Amino acid sequence: MDDLRLLARLNDETQPLHAEADGDVDRYLFRQSVTTADYRTYLSRVYGFLVPLEASLALAPGLDEVLDVKARAKSALVVHDLLSLGLSMTEVNALPQCTSVPTFRGPASALGWLYVVERPMLSAAVIRGHLSTYLRAEMACASAYLACYSGQVGAMWRELGQAMERVAYTTAIADRIVAGARQAFISLAHWRIGEVDELAGIRIAG
Repeated sequence: MDDLRLLARLNDETQPLHAEADGDVDRYLFRQSVTTADYRTYLSRVYGFLVPLEASLALAPGLDEVLDVKARAKSALVVHDLLSLGLSMTEVNALPQCTSVPTFRGPASALGWLYVVERPMLSAAVIRGHLSTYLRAEMACASAYLACYSGQVGAMWRELGQAMERVAYTTAIADRIVAGARQAFISLAHWRIGEVDELAGIRIAG
């Protein structure tokens, strides 16, 4: 559809980066032997990227004029889930965080980065359903993050696409959105690789 053409372009041009971005789901969650520790590790890694990104998005000039960014904040939900899974607030605060999130100078690049953390919500219901089969008790109290767009995933996705269309009134601005998304995917991959050993300790400790 015309009002989502930039989202379609993003999906096409960042496709080679999607498998790595989705890797944690397969690595920690999509297996029959999934444990509470696996789920906790997955959420810890989500948290470490979301927290600095949401802080930077909140300060992005002009972004809140085209999109309600506060309504899309998820780090507090991840904290809720981690606490429900047994971490203390001290342990949550000590989790590694990505240090390569930029300071945004405008909404274009910020929207590209936002795309990367909004995209997982498209499959959140499937992930939640899978985990509910194997971690029933845990999902009853620790699924705030995965359930945050329940019943409104399509509307939230469309709203994001429409915001991109409003911002991208020139080809150059559209290119900046795509470049921002590409940078975010690469930063996410590099950060995960750099923090695997440290976060593995959380997983084993569970």
